[in-house]
Order: sequence, then C-alpha cells, then structure tokens
Amino acid sequence: MVQPQPTASEFQRLVTECRRLPPAQGNYLVHDYVENLLLTVLDFQMTGTTVGRAMDYYWRHARIKISDFAALKKLLASCPDTKEGNLQIAQYLWGYNYWNRVELLRRLVTYFEIRGVTTQEQLQEWATKVDFEKDFEGKVKGAGFAIFKWLVMRQGVETIKPDMWIHRFIYDVLGYSVSDAIAVESLEKAARETGIKVYELDWRIWEYQRSRNK
Repeated sequence: MVQPQPTASEFQRLVTECRRLPPAQGNYLVHDYVENLLLTVLDFQMTGTTVGRAMDYYWRHARIKISDFAALKKLLASCPDTKEGNLQIAQYLWGYNYWNRVELLRRLVTYFEIRGVTTQEQLQEWATKVDFEKDFEGKVKGAGFAIFKWLVMRQGVETIKPDMWIHRFIYDVLGYSVSDAIAVESLEKAARETGIKVYELDWRIWEYQRSRNK
C-alpha cells in the first residue's frame, strides 16, 4: 500500500540511512545525444546487463553510421513503422529483438524534432528548463515520470529517478511504499540535508542496492 509523505521522524531516519551510503564509484552523466535517446528507450524494466550488452553492440556495430540526429532519423525512415520494420532496426542498433523499444524511439525522435532539440547541447539546455507536467507528460506515449527523470539526470539535472532501486531503498528504511512524486521529493530534500548532490545520492542508492542483490 502506498503511504502519504513520511513524518518528520521517518524523514530523519531516511536522512540517516542516506548518510551511511558509501560514496558513488561512478556517475550517470552521458554526453552523447544518440546514446541518451537509446538509453531513454532501453533502460527501464530491463536488467542492467542486457542494457549494457545492447549499448555495447550499438557502439561496436552501429555507432560508426548512426552518430547524430540526422542519421538516426534516416535509419528510422528506412523501415516501416510496423513490428517487422521496427524489428529490423532493433537488430541493427542493439542486436536484440526489442521492436517495441523502436516504437518508443520513433515517438521520442518526433518529440525532440518538433522542439528543435537535435544535438547534445540542445538536449542539455532543454533538460535544465523542461517541466514534466507542462512540457513532457502525455506527449511521448510510453515515456512516463521515471523515464523522464532518468533522461534529465543524465544531462546533469539535480533530481532522483523513482525506479525500483529507489523504491526498494525507501521501503527498506520506512517499511512502506510511497508514490514516485513523494520518493523524488523526499530524497531531493534528504540530499540537500546531507550535502550530497541529488543525482549522486541516486547513484549511491543504486550501487548500494545492486551490491545487496548480487
């Protein structure tokens, strides 16, 4: 059952557990435009190992030709927007049959083209100004709050992505689940109180939770 916002004492317990987390060994920042779009459609409800293998395939086999917005758009236009056409693109990009992720990629590409966000520099600028409810919610079918947060975090925006690792951490500390919005709000506030960068706190939680589940 999803509970309302934590009480003051529960929040302090959350802060205490955040302080105990080991420093992050990595970071989320991604400085390549096409990689950011591919990660946006791949890196949810999928294991990190699978995402890593798919992106490694892209860098080894497809990156030489698909390295910017124009090339990605041309690739998408080369096959029909059908299961069979999207399957061909998925195999070319990732070496996997994730045709439904290509459907999402098409919608994401259209969204950014309409807004003139077709380079990494433009993507970073967009991420610093975009408002989820006003500018993104409902505009890319299949891309919700957590996917949005993950995308802007990779551009250096100080926020939390409410994925399963975040929710497990909060549940372990508080003993109950909270909504995505409360998860983000609570951990952003906890980060400020601990002096940890918000996206680094997210990364610390991810590394900690992953280490516990090995």
